[in-house]
Amino acid sequence: MEAGDREMGSMKLQTLQLLPDEQVATLRQQMVESQAAYQRKLQSSQEAQHRQAVLVQKLQGKVLQYRSWCRELQQRLEIERGGVLSYRSEAKEEHSLERALVQLEEEQQRCENLAEVNTLLREHLTKANEVNTALREDVRKLTADWTRARDELELKESEWRMEREFFDGYFRCEHDRLISLWRQVVTFRRHFLEMKTATDRDLSAMKADQIKLSGSILVSCFHLSSGTQYWESNILERSALRDQTQQLCARAQEMEKEVYLKTQEVMRLQVKGDVEKEELQLRVMELSALLAQSQKQNEEKEKTVKTLSDTMEILEASRLAVEYKASLIRDAKEETLSLHQVIKDITQAVLNDTDNAVSISWTERSQHPESSNLSLLLSSNDMERAVVLVHEALSRRCQAVQALKEQLSASQDSVHSLLHQQRQQEEESKMLRQRFQNLEENKKTLNSQMQHLQSLVETLSSDRVNLEKSREELQQQLKASEEEAWRLRRSNTELQLKEDLAQGEKEEQQLEMERILREREHL
Repeated sequence: MEAGDREMGSMKLQTLQLLPDEQVATLRQQMVESQAAYQRKLQSSQEAQHRQAVLVQKLQGKVLQYRSWCRELQQRLEIERGGVLSYRSEAKEEHSLERALVQLEEEQQRCENLAEVNTLLREHLTKANEVNTALREDVRKLTADWTRARDELELKESEWRMEREFFDGYFRCEHDRLISLWRQVVTFRRHFLEMKTATDRDLSAMKADQIKLSGSILVSCFHLSSGTQYWESNILERSALRDQTQQLCARAQEMEKEVYLKTQEVMRLQVKGDVEKEELQLRVMELSALLAQSQKQNEEKEKTVKTLSDTMEILEASRLAVEYKASLIRDAKEETLSLHQVIKDITQAVLNDTDNAVSISWTERSQHPESSNLSLLLSSNDMERAVVLVHEALSRRCQAVQALKEQLSASQDSVHSLLHQQRQQEEESKMLRQRFQNLEENKKTLNSQMQHLQSLVETLSSDRVNLEKSREELQQQLKASEEEAWRLRRSNTELQLKEDLAQGEKEEQQLEMERILREREHL
């Protein structure tokens, strides 16, 4: 019994060490903090997506404005080119025309430089697209890993839920069995107390009867001794009463011996009953202590199961939150990819417009020799007008190129911001992966705790078997006590019968003595 108590105490301490309240509180606090951090990150991601959408809308508006402006500029250039050809056919001075051609060549050189810059920017954009493709592939792999891990977690959670239902059913059955055993012990204790009370009452009655019987025997012996002394004084009656006196003395001695033996037997039975009563009381106390300990252990197990249930509910809520955040992250990634595609389309359109402008400049350059052939026919006023128009066109072209540069820098800034957001999303994915690993570790811990609880349940089942054996032993002892009580009652009945016989004989002796005394008085 002591070894079983020590094992139960050690298992209880291990259970308390496995699930401390501080660890559960810390886990809940960490989950709340992580949920708040995820919400903040989600809010910042949504704000960044909103800013990106606004920026893309602005870029689309600017691109549309730039396209319309380029179309207008192309129409003006065609009109001015026709006017310049007409003016050049009428020009007369070659020096002014050559200077205009030099300026046109400088502008063409600038356009070539801008084309090279656009080529470099296109290469950078291609590299950025490759990086985005690699990042997209990494995100896809991470999403696949996350999906596979989530499926495994759901499978393990379903298995754990089945094990938990099985354990709850088994625990309820064991609890009902312990309650029924406790009721049987209480009933046995009540019957034992009733039997003890009845036995004490019978023993006290037997003691009183024994005292009365011994007193009456002593009185009878005293009367007999006084009568014998009186009879001895009477020589005439000695011969007649000697035989009766000897018979009465022999019967008195036999009755004294019998009463002494019965008294010894009653005392021995009383001592034996007291010893058995003490043993039964000790056994009942041990069973009561064992049952109280088992009830405490059941309460602790109920608390442990409740704590595990709360922990699993928290983990389930966290898993749902993580899935919701993962879906939001996927939506954000899809929106980011769509923004990348829109920016790519805008950049391609800008580059196409730039290529058209460069081709127009090359066509103008190819047409310069024809205009130089007609330069002798131009007048000075028409040449000045042509130069002014060319300067205006070049200034507009420079402004357009500057606007394109600004738009390109803005696009690069947006691409950098998108890359920064992509890195942030990768960091969030790493954090989610680490969180998933922590959840896996917590699940392993819960599985180990479940195994420990199963071992505790097995120990309780063995204790229940021991309690069943103890109950059977107590029932056997109770049966033996009932048989002993029945024997005591039978002995008590026999003693009462003997006492009645002794009382009758005593009354007969008294009547005989009275008759003898009356006869002596008559004599």
